[in-house]
Amino acid sequence: MARCLVLLNPRAGTLKDLAAASGGEPAEKVRQAFAAAGKDVDVRMAPPRDLRSVLDELARSDDHDEIIVGGGDGSLSRSLDKLLASGKTFGVLPFGTMNLLARDLGVPQEIDEAIAALARSEPAEVDLGSINGRPFHSISGLGFFAQMARAREAARGLKGLGRYAGFTVAALRAFFRSGRSRYQLEIDGAPLVVEATAVLVTNNPFGDGAWRRPRLDTGELEVIVAHSGSMRERLRLGVDVVAGGWRANPLIEVFRARRVEVRKSRRPRVWVATDGELSREPTPIVYEIRPKAARMLRPRMSADALSAAPAALAPGAETRVPEREG
Repeated sequence: MARCLVLLNPRAGTLKDLAAASGGEPAEKVRQAFAAAGKDVDVRMAPPRDLRSVLDELARSDDHDEIIVGGGDGSLSRSLDKLLASGKTFGVLPFGTMNLLARDLGVPQEIDEAIAALARSEPAEVDLGSINGRPFHSISGLGFFAQMARAREAARGLKGLGRYAGFTVAALRAFFRSGRSRYQLEIDGAPLVVEATAVLVTNNPFGDGAWRRPRLDTGELEVIVAHSGSMRERLRLGVDVVAGGWRANPLIEVFRARRVEVRKSRRPRVWVATDGELSREPTPIVYEIRPKAARMLRPRMSADALSAAPAALAPGAETRVPEREG
């Protein structure tokens, strides 16, 4: 019987919503779902400030085979190094705003469904990216994406705004603050200089016309460059991003690589948003892919879901990846 530890953030709004909707303790709901799936489960409350120390303690223990963190993309990213050091299989319950990794792993966004799905999950080897030697699980961006993270921090201080309203305010602020910058890129050793409003590096490529990654084991980074344009062209790009047609936009250029270096003209340190967390990084910023570096819990797909899934999601599926697009 698998021994599973679930770490929940007691201050997470999603957890409070679950308690209000169910009229009971979320921890007990988690215990019941995992016990019904035949797992020996231990549920603990761990505020974000204590999460890394809790994981440090667990790394020295053999009491659990699996660890599930209840949190958003940032919570998981901040604790990735500790989770990897534990040598254990780990997973995520989507308690954040975007939940990019949980979504791409196939974890349902509705929390009751997510708990039930993870209780019956199975381990899968997935890639990680690294930024200046630190692991990340989804995306890392400069320019607009860093401005977005900074604006989100400011929006959190505005009373009366919900999570999604705050996200919208942050996006608008970032759009008008993001100007043209010169970036010096080195993509698998090939130099490239661009004038861009944003550079995004993702762990595994997004699908066509979507901000979702159909596979997490291609062994490649995707580099998305949003070239500078007029205000009208940038507004058109914004519409295409929302509508899903961003790959065809003339301002977008896409590359695939295993190693990328990024410099911003005359800047020894630059703001970068990685998995939603803001940091000021020394340049050059070095991105690398870490193939199958993590063993993560992924919900099992039913026969009906598997037959309806894109070919890229099917077991054993292969995709041809071009070296450069755009």
